[in-house]
Amino acid sequence: MPRRTAIARFVLGCAVLLAVVVATLPGVASGAVELFRAGVAALRGVGHGLLSVEDGFVTAAAVTLVVVPLPALVAAAGRGAAAVAGWRASVWAAVACVVVVSIRAAQGATPGPSWVSGVLACAVGVLLGCLLLAALRTRAVAPTPRSRRLATTLLALYGIGVLLVGFWGSPVDAGAHPGILRVLDLAHRARLPLWFGYGALEFTANVLFFVPLGLLVVLRLGTRAWWAGAAAGLVVSAAIEVGQALFLPARFASFDDVLANTSGAVTGAMAGVVLLGLRGRRTSPGTTKPRRSAAGR
Repeated sequence: MPRRTAIARFVLGCAVLLAVVVATLPGVASGAVELFRAGVAALRGVGHGLLSVEDGFVTAAAVTLVVVPLPALVAAAGRGAAAVAGWRASVWAAVACVVVVSIRAAQGATPGPSWVSGVLACAVGVLLGCLLLAALRTRAVAPTPRSRRLATTLLALYGIGVLLVGFWGSPVDAGAHPGILRVLDLAHRARLPLWFGYGALEFTANVLFFVPLGLLVVLRLGTRAWWAGAAAGLVVSAAIEVGQALFLPARFASFDDVLANTSGAVTGAMAGVVLLGLRGRRTSPGTTKPRRSAAGR
C-alpha cells in the first residue's frame, strides 16, 4: 500500500472515530466547544480586530476548515479497485457531515437553527474541498501567451480597484450601512442564521474580493505557481492594512481583513489551477480524435 494511501486512511479513521465520540457523547462535545471558545477569547485578546466577527460565524468558519480536506482524504484513502472518484468522495463527505450535524443538532436546545447552521458551514467546506481535490488532481500546466497577456491586463485593472478600495479616505460601505442592515434583517427573517451579521458579511465580502487576485496570478504564471497566488493575497492585504494604520485615521486596520483576503486569494489560486488544468486537457493532443486520411477512407 502506498504511504500516501496509508496516511489518508489513518487520518480518515481518526476523524471518523472523533466524529462518533463528539456526536454520541454530549459532554465531550460541550467540553470541546468550551475549549474552542476559550481559544477564540485568547486570540481576541491580541487586539487589532482579530476574530472580531460574530461568535457563531467563528464557529461556522472553524467547522468549514475542518470539512475542507475531507473529500481529498476520502479520495486518497482508496487505491486500485477501491479508487474513489472526485464526485463520489465529495458525496460521501457531504453525507457524513449531514449525519454528524443531525445527531449534534438533535442533542441541543434549538435543533432546527443548529441543524441549518451546521449544514451551511459543512456545505461551504465540501464545496471548497471539491475545489481542493480538483486542484490536487490537476497536472502541471503552463499558461499560453494569450492567457498571460489577458491575465496581465486584468491584474493591472484589478490592482487599480484594490488601491482605490483599500486607500479610500473612509470605509467604502459607509453610506450603504443602513441599507445593508435592513437587508440582513430581512434575510434573518427568512431563516438566515443570526450569526451571519454585518461583521460576517464584511468578512465574506473581503474573501470574495481577493479571489480574483489568486486566480489571475495563477493564470499569469501557471499552475506550478499556485503558491504565488496565495502569497500575493497575504502580501497585498498586509500592505493595505499597514497603510491604513499609518496614513488613514478614518480606516481601521484589522487582522480579520488579512485573514479574509488571504483566504480569498488561496481560493482563487485553486480555481486558477483547475481552470488551467481543464484548458490543458481540452487542448491536449490525446483528447482529440485523429482525422482519417483520404487513403484510409
